[in-house]
Amino acid sequence: MMKRRFFIGISIFSMGIVIALGIGTISNILTPFKSFLLTVDNQSDDEISSIEIGLFHTDSKELFTDPIKKGETKRFKPTLSLSGEGSIYLKYTDAKGRSTQETVCGYTEYLSGYSTVTITNEGTTVVQQCN
Repeated sequence: MMKRRFFIGISIFSMGIVIALGIGTISNILTPFKSFLLTVDNQSDDEISSIEIGLFHTDSKELFTDPIKKGETKRFKPTLSLSGEGSIYLKYTDAKGRSTQETVCGYTEYLSGYSTVTITNEGTTVVQQCN
């Protein structure tokens, strides 16, 4: 009787792990179809004082003024509106007042997916996965 309970417990525990891993995998598969998410990783020596995320050739943009300290990573979920197709840009200003603009999503119809921007002293790297 004790062995049977032990095996039932192990079976339930194993099924729980399989279900948890399955949910995680499904979530990762669906990430490109969620609302657009921008991750900014500041690896430069300067604080980023403001971030503007917007659509090229429209008035749809959002300004974030919460600073990003050096070595800090922040996520942004901008509220943009798009009809048709477009591209998303990021304009950031550092503590010295220097502004840089980068394309963070070269083509989108649905404002979905994600991009990761890494800012260093040498420049900016963008990894796009957007729709």
